[in-house]
Order: sequence, then structure tokens, then C-alpha cells
Amino acid sequence: MELSEHYNTQRKKMILPEYGRNIQEMVNFIVKVESRDDRNRMSKAIVNVMANLNPSLRESTEFKIKLWNHLAQMSNYQLDIDYPCKITKLEDLLKKPKPLPYPSNNIRHKHYGGIAKALIQEIATFPESESKDVLLEMLANHMKKLYLVWNKEAVSDEQIYSDINEIAGSDIVKNRVRLNETRDILFKNQKPKQNKPFKKNNHKQR
Repeated sequence: MELSEHYNTQRKKMILPEYGRNIQEMVNFIVKVESRDDRNRMSKAIVNVMANLNPSLRESTEFKIKLWNHLAQMSNYQLDIDYPCKITKLEDLLKKPKPLPYPSNNIRHKHYGGIAKALIQEIATFPESESKDVLLEMLANHMKKLYLVWNKEAVSDEQIYSDINEIAGSDIVKNRVRLNETRDILFKNQKPKQNKPFKKNNHKQR
């Protein structure tokens, strides 16, 4: 499956940027999953990852309701699942959601971040399916980009897949597709250079 759209330079603005683009892309994918059972299971996994951003509140009923509402909001209310609580429409929200603090957990693969680690552990619980393979491919491409931001030397696809399996604690990658090319990722990571204005020589010739 072609996933180049995830590296398009003209990306859409994130609805709740505090959760990161990786979570937003996962939500966008889940909306398109045909099986309602799969959508329910994947949505629960995403909410669990969102809760990990503030573990001290994850057992709070009020906090869980807030997370499910955030999930609906990130999908533009297009995610058709069995929500465990009442969802408040965007137009009814009076206050802008406050950004959630990111955890300062000391993880082994720091360059991937805590959210990527949490997503791997959640996806590892899914039964084998095409949807699981697509989610892993999306995540692997995202992790390769994060790796190259941290270390601009070339990294093999095998290294990324090996890191995923190591984080998951088992061999969860069954379909090792070819990831985006390193040179393409590095090119898109580079900021465009601004051309310096040409200075005219105003000195008159004698």
C-alpha cells in the first residue's frame, strides 16, 4: 500500500497537536477501517496511548471521557464506533482543551519518543490482519524519519523493524515491506534555504 501521502510537505493542520502527528494519522486510518469490531479495538488502543501522556489521571472517569471526546474530535466526528460515553460535539465545546504534558520517561530508544513505544505495545496486542500490517508500516516509516532527524546517517529498514520487535518484546512484524528511501526523507527534512538578495554596486565608476 502506498503511504507517500504521510510525507507530503503540504500536510493538513493537526486538530489537537498535543497528541502528535503519529496519533492523528492513526485516527485517520481507523476511520477508514471497514470492520466495526476492528475500529472499536483500535480506538481503545489509541485512547490507552493518549492516556499514557498523563498516567496519573488515566484511572479518572472524567479524564477517560475527555480522551474519548478528543478521539472523536481528531476524526472530525467521522469515527463510527461504540463510544463508552457521551460525545460532545465541537460546536458545544466552550473551552479549548489544554495541552497534555509529555512524560519524561527514560526509554531505551529515546529518538523514537514515548508515543511510538506505546503504539508498538498496543499494536502488538492486535490479531494478525491487513489493518495491523498497514499500521505497522505507517509507524515504521514514521520511526525511520525520527531516526534520521536524530542521526542523519543512513539507517536500514531491517534496523527499524528490529527496533520495533525489540520494543514489542516479540516478532510482531510479519510483512517487512520496503520503507521510504533515506535520501527522500533527508531531502524532505531539510528546510528550504532562503536566497540572499542581490546587492547592487552603487559605486560610480571614476
